Amino acid sequence: TGLSTTISRMNRGPALDMLNDLVTTEGFSCYTPDGGTRCEKTWVNATYPVNDGRTLYWRDDVLIDTQYSNLAPTGYTASIIASIFG
Repeated sequence: TGLSTTISRMNRGPALDMLNDLVTTEGFSCYTPDGGTRCEKTWVNATYPVNDGRTLYWRDDVLIDTQYSNLAPTGYTASIIASIFG
């Protein structure tokens, strides 16, 4: 079980290129909540019988990238968004 979040600065062009690439090459789903772009995907862990996942959210040159295993707290990313953007 684990959860890791990285918050970094990323300009619009590179961020949208990266998110579009995740959709095209890795099967992520994206939508546009809270004034930003959110992409996410879950999958079955290759070693253990648990779900892994990744959620990315980009807005105003800020990228929130969360990866998790056997844990997906409801409202986690939304809470970070509210903390950063108010």
